[in-house]
Amino acid sequence: MKIKRSLKWLLRKRGRDSGLLFSRDNIRIDRDIEYYENEACMYIEVWFDAEKKFGLKLPGCDYVNVYAYITPYTGNVRVTYVICYTDGFVDDERTFKHLTPGEKHLICKMADEISLTETGMTIDENWDSLISSDTEEVPV
Repeated sequence: MKIKRSLKWLLRKRGRDSGLLFSRDNIRIDRDIEYYENEACMYIEVWFDAEKKFGLKLPGCDYVNVYAYITPYTGNVRVTYVICYTDGFVDDERTFKHLTPGEKHLICKMADEISLTETGMTIDENWDSLISSDTEEVPV
C-alpha cells in the first residue's frame, strides 16, 4: 500500500497524475503530418490542463501549442510545447522530458492511424516513400 501511495505521489509531483497522462480521450493528432530531416512532426490538440502537465503558470488567456516529433523506425518520440501569448509573442520551443513509455507508444500508434487514414501508409512507409523519391533518377 505504501508503494502505491509513493508512486501516485511521485506521478502527481511530476504533473503526471492519471488526468494528465496523454490518452485517446484527451489528445488528438492533427492530420497534417510533416517530415523534416529525420523526423515526422505533428501538432497535438490537447484537452487537459496543459499548464499543469508542463509545469507552467500562464497569465490571462495565453495558451500552449504541443507538437510531437517521431523518428521513423526507432519509436523515438519527442514532445515539445510552445507558449503563445495573447499579445502575439511566441516563446521558444521547449522539450517535455517526462513522457511515459505508454504515452510514447500511444502517440506513435495514433500518428500511424492518422497517416494510414490520410495516405494509406504508416509513418515508416511514408518515410521510405519520401527517401526513395529523393534518390530516384529522373529520366532524361
